[in-house]
Amino acid sequence: MFGYPFQYIYLKSELSRRELEQRLLNVTFLSDANFKKQSQNPSVFFGEVSNIDFNLEHISKKQQGVNFVRGQFLGADNEMYTRVRLGAWQNQRIYFLLIAMFLTLFGFLVHYVSQAPHGFRYPEEYYQLYGYNSSELAYNLKMPLALIMQSSMAIIAIIMLVKFRNFRKSMNSTIQYLKGLWDAELITKHEVPLLFR
Repeated sequence: MFGYPFQYIYLKSELSRRELEQRLLNVTFLSDANFKKQSQNPSVFFGEVSNIDFNLEHISKKQQGVNFVRGQFLGADNEMYTRVRLGAWQNQRIYFLLIAMFLTLFGFLVHYVSQAPHGFRYPEEYYQLYGYNSSELAYNLKMPLALIMQSSMAIIAIIMLVKFRNFRKSMNSTIQYLKGLWDAELITKHEVPLLFR
């Protein structure tokens, strides 16, 4: 879907599952351990980490990154694959809610402006006042309810555009950070053995 600010990536590392978890713990402020910090290193993430999966929010002001990072450690021994989901929002349903609100407002706006001129008892009063060459659509678009719907749609569109732009801008730096953290290489989904997908 256009503008959908989520992406899956796959990383391959020769570290063990425990080493991957420990390196991530060193830069994470843990919410599932009474908000305990594991090391003296500056925290980059906030969230939950285990040797199976992780669910993190980016909190570093020094390093640019996507807002949310989720993932799973797949593999065995020293052939580990990490499936990472980078996202602008924690849950996909927030994005779909904004899309649904935008489309609903657009539908109501189209219905509202396609009606006879608002504010007149009879359409003839409108034509007597503004003439037969004036546009009913342009008049209805200037009504307060139409302006509220237009401004709400503009706010939703701006929020989605800013989130998408920030996500695209910071995605590469997050990938590079995770590659460096785990001494990993970026691979495609098809390079992950079927057993671990």
